[in-house]
Amino acid sequence: MVLSSFQLNHAVELSEDGKTLYASSADAVYAWPYDAGAGTLGGDRKTLVQGMRNNDHVSRTLLLSRKSKSTLLVSRGSAENLDMETQDVKSGRSQIRAFDINNLPDGKPYSYTDGKVIGWGLRNSVGVAEHPITGGIFSVENSADNIRRGGTDVHQDNPGEELNFHGFLNGSTESQGGNYGYPDCFALWATDLPEGGSLKVGSQFSLDPGSDLNDEKCAKDYVAPRLTFQAHTAPLDIVFTPDGSEAYVSFHGSCEFSYALDSWQPVLTLRTREP
Repeated sequence: MVLSSFQLNHAVELSEDGKTLYASSADAVYAWPYDAGAGTLGGDRKTLVQGMRNNDHVSRTLLLSRKSKSTLLVSRGSAENLDMETQDVKSGRSQIRAFDINNLPDGKPYSYTDGKVIGWGLRNSVGVAEHPITGGIFSVENSADNIRRGGTDVHQDNPGEELNFHGFLNGSTESQGGNYGYPDCFALWATDLPEGGSLKVGSQFSLDPGSDLNDEKCAKDYVAPRLTFQAHTAPLDIVFTPDGSEAYVSFHGSCEFSYALDSWQPVLTLRTREP
């Protein structure tokens, strides 16, 4: 046992030299001096980021970049299934933000909304990874439950879960800081959508196609996923092989879809090519 605390959740990171351990709670990101040989923490914990507490999605995924030194990414989910306040980037929810942890403001913790926006409109991106060669940032998103399209229940097979690309921390800022749709636009999985027209798997669609926020606006104004997974498979992590040629995504499934195990089992073994 390195540390016992009921405050902490799943996120753990280590500095590149192995001497600092990072972990998160629903509200904050902490760092401790770490002795790998002894397997012990030394000294007091340091708070790096705070002000993240909200209901519902309370995991705070951490990714310490190996390409942009001292940059820590923190993913924060929504406060409810359809969190309409996340239409405003200033809400700080349903986002991935970046922090320079070697330059805390006046030596004090960052507020979460102080961080650089890497992506927003991301309902709950639990898995975040950096490509080991290019430095590209990718995330996997758990999308919404119980949605209706123009009043028709379509939640059984829509929306799809997403793999999103967020640009590079070590170079071009292209594709960085975009809005990925939530809570207004979603990725299509089942194409038998009411008034679906020519929409394809992965197309962005709206919940009310007759409104000003229609499918055309979703396609134009929001960032579509690079890959769409079957609805309710709930991706939890993404990990690249050291040479970056393969990416592995783990899924836990959902109570929304648990009865159809045979339907989503193949997704659990998804990889970029056969071994």
